[in-house]
Amino acid sequence: MRTLLVTGGTDGLGKGIAMHFLKKGDRVIVVGSSPAKGDAFLYEAELIGAEERAIFLQADLSLVKENQRIVEEVKSRFQTLDFLVLCAVSMTFRENYTETLEGLEFTFGLYYLSRYILCYGLKECLEKAEKPVIMNVCAPGMTGEVKWEDLQFKNNFNSNKVQFHGSRLNDLLGVAFVQNDTIGKIKYILFNPWAVQTSGVMEMYEKPMMKVLMKLIYKVIGKPIEKAILPMIDLLETPPNASLSAFKQRKEVSLKIITFNKKNAKKLYNITIQLIEDLRINNMIK
Repeated sequence: MRTLLVTGGTDGLGKGIAMHFLKKGDRVIVVGSSPAKGDAFLYEAELIGAEERAIFLQADLSLVKENQRIVEEVKSRFQTLDFLVLCAVSMTFRENYTETLEGLEFTFGLYYLSRYILCYGLKECLEKAEKPVIMNVCAPGMTGEVKWEDLQFKNNFNSNKVQFHGSRLNDLLGVAFVQNDTIGKIKYILFNPWAVQTSGVMEMYEKPMMKVLMKLIYKVIGKPIEKAILPMIDLLETPPNASLSAFKQRKEVSLKIITFNKKNAKKLYNITIQLIEDLRINNMIK
């Protein structure tokens, strides 16, 4: 029996992946912020006779200390981890800069820093599995530059730009992870599901007319969750030979484009290490 951890596993694509592997007989750990949605997930697992293989861990993954807690709990309860699927994201439109209790911009904490901590924190568990895979669900290969002078958009905050910027940071996270992985057993996949019919997409837009328009567009071009997860399942079951790969649905994204620049990946890695150390020095985390 394999073991998966899925962040954002009580909604959308994450839940679709979680339920698929539960039905296959695997053990699935989902992490989410809502206890009610966690209970709903466990109830659905019970309905298919998978209650003993379904685990819900409640956490606010925008906080470094919560990610660290999840890492320690998973490591203490499970010796191996076959798949780490990173889906947690908040699409909610934010008019103003929103800071977590640790002093970090909310989307930066949830969409990038959480994934950084979970990737490196659970690396040892993954390496004990036969064919470990990390799937980072973001939007690899998007055009645009990293805003080095203001990674967390404290100045000139823009909710939509922060989401897109988070995907560029995740591209560099994947590159840096593979660069730092001397063992090379884990396959790291950056995956862009493109247009999916989920309620969260509508939350990106502030104006009611834009919400209506996007709902119509996604109804036409968007895929239902049960179809959108098919390429994800295929990649998890049969990952590419390369240590790092990127996909937009089933189409492979070239790693030669600037968004996967190795020097930038190392730069972001060093910045992240220092950021976490600063939080520790300031007693925000242990």
